[in-house]
Amino acid sequence: MKFLEDVKYPGMRHFDSHAYRTEDVEGVKDFARGSMRSYLIYKEKARRWNEDAEIQALVADLATAPDEGLPAVTGYSPATADALKAHRFDRVALGARGLKYEKLDQLTLEVLLGVR
Repeated sequence: MKFLEDVKYPGMRHFDSHAYRTEDVEGVKDFARGSMRSYLIYKEKARRWNEDAEIQALVADLATAPDEGLPAVTGYSPATADALKAHRFDRVALGARGLKYEKLDQLTLEVLLGVR
């Protein structure tokens, strides 16, 4: 949902979900209204996440993390796959640099729970 909103996807937006089979017509309508409301709630959460300065600083730091000589990946190709498979990753260095995913995860959860 966040991705669709971020890229301003022009097509339909919906969840791949269905009302319980035990629902009557009114129950199905309740489900549809609830799904639309949920989408709008998630859309608002995504906006807040995108506007949160601390979260965006963490995301920016991740985008500038050293690439350790990784090949440029702009899309899938057999050559790119081969280059990635051939790359020797320094597991000790990767583990030592800390990417702050735990902090980003906590801040994201706080946005979703409405306490941030």
